[in-house]
Amino acid sequence: MTQLNPYTEDFTRASEYLRLVLAFLSKHQIPASPLNYQLGYDYVSGRNDRLEQALDALLIKTPQPTPDDLLKLYKRYVVQDGEALEAVRHELQKVIGSMQQGVDDSTSGLSNYLDSLHHFADKLADPQQPGFAAEVQKVMDDTRSTESSQRGLENRMGEMMDEVEYLRKQLEQVREESLTDALTGIANRKAFDQQLEHVYQESVAQQSPFCLVLSDIDHFKKFNDSFGHLVGDKVLRYVASTIKSCVKGKDTAARYGGEEFVLILPQTELKDAQVVADQIRQAVSIRELKDKRANRDYGFITISLGVAQYQPGEQPLEILSRADQALYQAKEQGRNRVEVAA
Repeated sequence: MTQLNPYTEDFTRASEYLRLVLAFLSKHQIPASPLNYQLGYDYVSGRNDRLEQALDALLIKTPQPTPDDLLKLYKRYVVQDGEALEAVRHELQKVIGSMQQGVDDSTSGLSNYLDSLHHFADKLADPQQPGFAAEVQKVMDDTRSTESSQRGLENRMGEMMDEVEYLRKQLEQVREESLTDALTGIANRKAFDQQLEHVYQESVAQQSPFCLVLSDIDHFKKFNDSFGHLVGDKVLRYVASTIKSCVKGKDTAARYGGEEFVLILPQTELKDAQVVADQIRQAVSIRELKDKRANRDYGFITISLGVAQYQPGEQPLEILSRADQALYQAKEQGRNRVEVAA
């Protein structure tokens, strides 16, 4: 199966990430090796929440992490999902191989039993031949042995099928975790990239419309600086749950990175996508955020949104770029608004 490229940023966005990564590595005096650059890229782009949290914790403890520290993070948060999937696949191969061996053993036993029956049939043709009673006893013994072997195989096959089902569920869980944003519980960037490619191919084949809605929390950095990252994380979860509650059916809500969220709306015209985007904007901004335990008010959160509809002939990155431009216009024109791409 072809593996999709998880890094699909356009030149402008990738260049901005390059600047941020180099600044990040320089700040902590981390060499810009390929491994460290990928860690930094995933960190600044917000595509790997577990890595981001672990790296933040490490930098608080050790402002200048060692190569071993960084390698451990890389192995745990960048390649772990692939290794987990490979481990489950390996176990499935072992079970399937064991099942095949059991079938081969059973086939061999049945072949020997058939030979005994043919030999017995030859003896039946001449009942006066000496040894007839012994041949009858041998066939009876072979029958019991074959019956016992078949029962053993059935039990073994049942146990193996239970193990296969358990491993299948493990594999599905690993897959789900690899496609879910750890902080917000909605789809992550990887899941978004896969779904966008799927919806794009479907739209091209069926000549049907689809829309993207790209959104960004207004003044989120200022909010984080004022109230701290823990409160900021709660805001991200609040916005994610609000967005998810406003979509349905085959629509996909995902965290695009940092404080950005994105929607894929299959079979949707531009005017309808604009309505969905404005419903989300209103739903987010209508609620005043409070900490009842600390008796503290955080005020209201607003988001800006850009909407774009797929145009025949363009590539997925092009519609994403137009949605991003519309989002930029929404922010330039005062925030807490929806803008539609040209």
